[in-house]
Amino acid sequence: MFTASKTPVDRLEVLTVSDMCVDLVLTGNVHPQFHQIEQIVDNYALEIGGSANIFASQLAKLGARVGVVGRIGEDAFGEFALCRLQASGVDTSRVKHDSTSKTGVGVALAEPDDRAILTYLGTIDSVQPSDLPSAVSAAYRHWHIASYFLLRRLCSFWIEWAQRCKEAGVTLSLDTNWDPENRWEGVNELLPFIDVLLPNENEAIALTGEIDFLKAARRLAAYGPLVVVKLGKKGAIAVRGDQVFELNASEVESGPVKVADSVGAGDNFDAGFIRAWLLGRSISECLSLAHRCAVASLAKPGGIEGQLREPVR
Repeated sequence: MFTASKTPVDRLEVLTVSDMCVDLVLTGNVHPQFHQIEQIVDNYALEIGGSANIFASQLAKLGARVGVVGRIGEDAFGEFALCRLQASGVDTSRVKHDSTSKTGVGVALAEPDDRAILTYLGTIDSVQPSDLPSAVSAAYRHWHIASYFLLRRLCSFWIEWAQRCKEAGVTLSLDTNWDPENRWEGVNELLPFIDVLLPNENEAIALTGEIDFLKAARRLAAYGPLVVVKLGKKGAIAVRGDQVFELNASEVESGPVKVADSVGAGDNFDAGFIRAWLLGRSISECLSLAHRCAVASLAKPGGIEGQLREPVR
């Protein structure tokens, strides 16, 4: 059995709470049917899952010093997830074993442009406020919040935590991901403390009630953050105040000839954008690196294996 605690990196650039899980990704144009009907899929892949894990792994491959706070079950999936994070170069010294929870599992049936997901929460939602580091300014310079609606034990704590980060000069980014309960509560109160908000098109619309992603982005930007909306094949936009920056996917690097699946593409986009943003690059450069990270991930199943391996300084 491995040991989850390793000597922590003295000063990290980015720290995030891990929505710790593994993904079993099944590929094929198959729609599940009950009544004991058996169907054949084309392929499968077992990979580390969790938006924060994918984000952290891609950041590490871009040259950032990044760590995760999390819990794993005392099971084979937990060992697999931790080893994959460590192999990517992610600091896992803040990951604990949890004998009361199983490691989370996501089962995805993926088509090239879409996927259906069944999730067992387990350790995805086992991190508590007491697990977060006490010394804010001494540990890292940027905090990323992923899977806001799945980390339910932390939802009511994030505003207090964000205030502490801002007082210490730590910047924050947020990717809410989808709300399984479709309630979308609590985010607006957090937004004034967020520097970069990274929803996809559907999430931006759901957060605001708008029917147009640009109107949604403008409405979210009014709370203060730089809002970056991921538009899939259409590219992306960034809105800051009255300024709008566009990334037209047709004008940049195209995707792989064959797309394995889109698992983690948005999380890899987040990592590319935040890496460039922390380095002080222009919004256009941030969007470009983000897009390249998203595109690279499409070529391999899952969110990790196809990641861009290109240190950015």
